[in-house]
Amino acid sequence: MDRRGFLTITGAALTGLAASWAEAPSAFASALNGDRVTDTMVATIEQRISTLRTLDDQLGGARLLEQARGDLALITGLLSTGRYTDKVRIRLYALAARVSHLTGWMAYDAGLRSAGQRYYVGAMRSARTAGDDAFGAFVLAEMGVHVSEAGRTAERVGLISTAIDNAPRTLSPYTQSFLYLHKAEALSRDGDHQRAGTALNRAASLWERHTVEENPDWLDWFGEAQLKSTEGKVLLRSGQVERATSSLETSVQKAAPRDKAVRSSRLAEARLAGNDLEGALDAANYGAELLEDKVSSVRALDRLKEFSEQLQPYKSVPAVREFRERLQMLPVAA
Repeated sequence: MDRRGFLTITGAALTGLAASWAEAPSAFASALNGDRVTDTMVATIEQRISTLRTLDDQLGGARLLEQARGDLALITGLLSTGRYTDKVRIRLYALAARVSHLTGWMAYDAGLRSAGQRYYVGAMRSARTAGDDAFGAFVLAEMGVHVSEAGRTAERVGLISTAIDNAPRTLSPYTQSFLYLHKAEALSRDGDHQRAGTALNRAASLWERHTVEENPDWLDWFGEAQLKSTEGKVLLRSGQVERATSSLETSVQKAAPRDKAVRSSRLAEARLAGNDLEGALDAANYGAELLEDKVSSVRALDRLKEFSEQLQPYKSVPAVREFRERLQMLPVAA
């Protein structure tokens, strides 16, 4: 890998960024000028990235994107100009992969899909350099989300199939469950509901076999909420509205705030498909409330707007008009 392949800030600008980084000791700035990168420094960055992931779940990616970009620039700067042992080098590349993915995810959440894809490519390259093919398979599966939402559903099926076929054979049931859940979603979006159901059952079976101890740190957010979300979407597309609604209700209840905002629109869609207009509006208004007070997510706002279009046959209902007016008042960069 070309160490400078995905740098976005270089030279004096990068050194200045590191020197002003909140709580960053002077050692970071020195390392950017050629001094040694220590284990302690890497551990500090690892802890910071862990905190950033937690904040993303609570606040959404739009508010944190610039912070993630700064952290990525610092890590790539250390790789380019610092001195380090082989062990530290691998840790830095693993960190670069994690932060490239996190930055790409935040860009996607903020509606910047092209930028998100570029960061994901950087994450895959860094993961390969670090010898972490499990994380590489994870990133490839995540890239499929961008592809399918752009309407290229067959390409997503190809991406997740490649990820599963080339992932390490030592993957835990936990990680395999995640990959097969992506396969179920990919096949469902592509209209292959029978194979989607088979993949969904495989994901659920693998999930039941997992233990907490085997969870990789980069997948510690994955759990029942994600399983139920995908289950609900797959069931809804196949026409099983009642089961889909139940799964989506569980998913929203158990999700972190940003995911509650994103998934509320899907729950609203399922309730509307079940002729429960009042329940659909309850779910949609819950998502709007989160965007007003707690969460910043362009993705969540876009999905609520898509649901609003489905309310056109009910446009004369006062509660529908109120929801649509509320949606219009939300900030564009929610």
